[in-house]
Amino acid sequence: MFCRRAVKEDIEDIREIAVQSWHDTYEELIPRKTQDAFLEKAYNVRQLEKRLQRSNIFVCEKAGRVIGFAGYFQETPNAAEVSAIYVLPGAQREGVGSALMRHLWAHMQNVNEVHVDVEAGNEKAESFYKQRGFREESEFDEVFEGHPLRTKRFRLKLQEQS
Repeated sequence: MFCRRAVKEDIEDIREIAVQSWHDTYEELIPRKTQDAFLEKAYNVRQLEKRLQRSNIFVCEKAGRVIGFAGYFQETPNAAEVSAIYVLPGAQREGVGSALMRHLWAHMQNVNEVHVDVEAGNEKAESFYKQRGFREESEFDEVFEGHPLRTKRFRLKLQEQS
């Protein structure tokens, strides 16, 4: 398994991973029509080209195939938000998410606090972040593409990381 910074040639793989992961993860939480509207808006080729230029997006490969991606952005000089960690459903539970998380941490300069938002009911993600030392900080309601959601915010102080 090998993680690296994403490049333009990875866009179609990133799009496919996003679609498969969203459909697998959110099928019971977010209506498919809402998922697809978001995916088309956030993961179209033009949007991903922009994100690659101004964000920190990484992919993970296994046997030459991109099987996961992750991204973060700097909120303040010392705080960052994990914006995505998605792994192909067939490659989950093989350490890909952990490898991507380590890769994110290695690239976060001077960051001592990281947060991530997880939709309530996404038990796989909640468990993933809790196992890495994130603690639930708050819960809030939001409207996502016209669909009401309950979201949990998790926070990690990096010096607490094991």
